[in-house]
Amino acid sequence: MPTTLFRFATAGSVDDGKSTLVGRLLHDSKAILADTLDAVARTSADRGFGGAGATGTQAIDLALLTDGLRAEREQG
Repeated sequence: MPTTLFRFATAGSVDDGKSTLVGRLLHDSKAILADTLDAVARTSADRGFGGAGATGTQAIDLALLTDGLRAEREQG
């Protein structure tokens, strides 16, 4: 099955939501492995991120999908 490469850039100041936007795009395009999504959900719950989402599922911090540096993750 052929795949299409999609490239884009984001720009903005600190805490503008760049990582969250990219995480949302990855999530909505089903480009995240289930075990990775489970790990992000556990980390989000451990940090008390959000609560139950609109569908009754636990909200997850999608920025964790792209914040690869430990310092970025700890910063929130």
